[in-house]
Amino acid sequence: MVDVGGLYDRNPSVQRSTAAQICDIAMQNGFLYLYNHMVSKALTDAVYEQAQFFFNKDIAEKNRYYIGHSRNHRGYVPITEKGDYADEQGPRRYEAFDMGMDLPADDPDHVNGNPLLGPNVWPDQPGFRYILGRYVKEMNRVSQAMFRAFEMSLGLPRRFFRKQINKPVSQLRLLHYLQNDRIPSDTDVNMGAHTDYECFTILHSRKPSLQILDLDSNWVDAPPIDNTFYFNIGDMMEAWSGGLLVATPHRVINQGEERFSVPFFAATNYDTVVAPVDCPKFRHKQKHYEPVLGGEHLLSQLLRDFPYLRRRYEAGLLEFPDVQPGPNPFEERMRSYL
Repeated sequence: MVDVGGLYDRNPSVQRSTAAQICDIAMQNGFLYLYNHMVSKALTDAVYEQAQFFFNKDIAEKNRYYIGHSRNHRGYVPITEKGDYADEQGPRRYEAFDMGMDLPADDPDHVNGNPLLGPNVWPDQPGFRYILGRYVKEMNRVSQAMFRAFEMSLGLPRRFFRKQINKPVSQLRLLHYLQNDRIPSDTDVNMGAHTDYECFTILHSRKPSLQILDLDSNWVDAPPIDNTFYFNIGDMMEAWSGGLLVATPHRVINQGEERFSVPFFAATNYDTVVAPVDCPKFRHKQKHYEPVLGGEHLLSQLLRDFPYLRRRYEAGLLEFPDVQPGPNPFEERMRSYL
């Protein structure tokens, strides 16, 4: 549990102390709870209301916004969009709605075929665009504070990250886990074990089901705590820090009951080259990582996760043909478990 309100304090020593606490935990297993984040409960509740209203619609209506109709990975994700996870057996039991930075249709990256940048898909639903747009702004505010915390703790120049996240391929996802009659167990997963591909994730959830792989390779429950966000390190921040910060393997266990959750995946710009940055204070602990474009890493893993993208790739219809699907090297730590 970390009181991130200290990141907004006018006293620089309070800022540094809070940042050091965040970084210390992120260097262990990369997972923590954030409180005093100043995101209003009323806004979060409104997001859940919008999600529930949308997912309660019939499938024909939801499929009007099917993600496969989008050029830039936006829209409704039905249960048939099943990824390739070794421990995710049987039919998928969740659906989703994906959105990102809302760019105009004439944005140059979108016009030139970037598969992750462009306009959002907005359902014909009162309040959806306004409420979700406000929530994305709040997530960006919290993300910028967390990026600043890592700048302070790792000894990086002020605003080092900001210039790399001014047009990010960040994503907000509404998740709806379906009620089912399967008996809950530690081996029946709704979402297979994985690390998140971006810099870090800020997740809100109201019901238990999330599990984290601890440093001894044991799955441990991470129950939701009122007025907090889950926070975990992703692949790009692990690479950027030279392995100082640890991408957190996690999974979602099937509890059989209906539930909703809202993850925000904070990412780099598509063309940001992510490679270990020199952290003088921790230089002796840093490891080598091959440079990678942030957007290319994300797209390569989305090809694993989304059949519609794989079909485009296999048909030669995906712009950016240099990106290929493949295993995620950041998930090596959990392969022995799988």
